[in-house]
Amino acid sequence: MRYQDLFSTAGESLLRTKSRSVLTILGIVIGIAAVILMLSIGQGAEKYILSEVSDLGSDLVFVEPSSGDHGSGPPDPFMEQTVDLDDLEAMRRSGLFSSVSPALFTTVPISYEEFNEFIQVRGTDQFYASIFPVEMLYGVDLEGSDVDSYSNVVVLGSEIAEEFFGDRDPVGERIKIKSSSYRVIGVYEKQGSRFFQNLDKQVTIPVTTIQRDVLGVDYVNFISARAIGDIEQTKEELRYLMRDTHNIDNPNDDPSLDNFFVSSQEDATETIGVIGSVLTILLSSIAAISLVVGGIGIMNIMLVSVTERTREIGLRKAVGATFKEILEQFLVESVLLTLFGGLIGVLFGSILSWLIGSLLVNFFLPSWVIIVPLDAMFLAAAVSTIIGLVFGIYPARRAAQLSPTEALRYD
Repeated sequence: MRYQDLFSTAGESLLRTKSRSVLTILGIVIGIAAVILMLSIGQGAEKYILSEVSDLGSDLVFVEPSSGDHGSGPPDPFMEQTVDLDDLEAMRRSGLFSSVSPALFTTVPISYEEFNEFIQVRGTDQFYASIFPVEMLYGVDLEGSDVDSYSNVVVLGSEIAEEFFGDRDPVGERIKIKSSSYRVIGVYEKQGSRFFQNLDKQVTIPVTTIQRDVLGVDYVNFISARAIGDIEQTKEELRYLMRDTHNIDNPNDDPSLDNFFVSSQEDATETIGVIGSVLTILLSSIAAISLVVGGIGIMNIMLVSVTERTREIGLRKAVGATFKEILEQFLVESVLLTLFGGLIGVLFGSILSWLIGSLLVNFFLPSWVIIVPLDAMFLAAAVSTIIGLVFGIYPARRAAQLSPTEALRYD
């Protein structure tokens, strides 16, 4: 049989059972679209986080609490908080950094007149803007005297200021954080997001005030610093400084003995790259289950088709159709189903990836990178064809092995 006749016959056979063919194709469409969408989200998330980290600068160093080797597993949610303002002062005295600033976060109720909602509060000091540059829309930023005197002053993010006060200058107004009154001294210009946090929906108060009056603690979540010299050498010297400050005896430089972790922008980039790859593989594996289910569906449909067309197969073999021709006909039907479903799935998955990416950019994460992975599109089309072959072999062989006499007698 000519290949032209083979495809024509296969197409006619599929058109005779339109409803069944459409349902079979739908399974492949969903599987292929899911794979493309998951790859798009995984790669987009990786690009987004990498761009957020790279914007911080290559001279940025972080110190945070750690329960041992930071690379040994996930963070311990019950980890002892070991980084405090004594570490901050030691880092400033070391001469290794041009700027050092602490950070302590919590989410508490904040109110102004009829407004009352839970908002993230950041405790920091006057050097925050030298670590993470930000301009003032109104008023002034925190000053050293505010931190030293535990002042009840607050700098608002632009969205909070607009929500509470509209377009007017709120400097001098008072808001309540928990049950205490705070005087507004400034409003930051629009900052956007960092690490999936909307900075414009945060408020900033002195770190000493949040420690004493809001949380009642003596630690900070982490310390950020701008290194002056070589970043790797600075990190090494900082580890020795922290061990001295924390009275840790660690002559063999064993990370499991430290109760802190020192990292840089480059470390974060490497970690994010690994996490992004694992995330992409995980999401793709989950989506691939849909393809397997779709393939099983094709095999079931083709087995039903073999049963329904037993007399037709017997007639074809009786007039001279060979084992190979019968095998090829049913394989071509399987491949046509998956190939057509794959092409529709690629188109649907690409459109869905673009729509979701646009939604994230326009409403949630303006710096999100919209990615429609071309390699995934070609891979999905190839995989769908392979699925048609793999899951179509058994029904095709079963059809081709039917005895003409028994097939013609089949009722």
